[in-house]
Amino acid sequence: RALDLMLTGRPIEANEALNFGLINRIVPHGESRKAAEELAQQLCDFPQLCMRSDRLSAYEQWDLSIEDAIKNEFKRGMDVISSGESVSGAGKFVAGQGKHASFSDIKDK
Repeated sequence: RALDLMLTGRPIEANEALNFGLINRIVPHGESRKAAEELAQQLCDFPQLCMRSDRLSAYEQWDLSIEDAIKNEFKRGMDVISSGESVSGAGKFVAGQGKHASFSDIKDK
């Protein structure tokens, strides 16, 4: 696919870009900014230490063996647990917040 695009330089439509994995969603024409802002808000509503730790672990794993990647993920996970964010988040979930992919009610106000 990469060679196809590199060698032909042809434009592709959104559905083909989605199929190629170049994009991860399609929104109606003229709605991209709104969709981007909604996604940004959703990311802001997640427990930040956990989300950032997961992101960093995903980036760090590329140069590691599977064993070292698992150890790194475990260490990062334990750092998040030690922070207290996990306990706080679990308590909110038990109280009904964040269930069914609705995380906007989790954010501390």
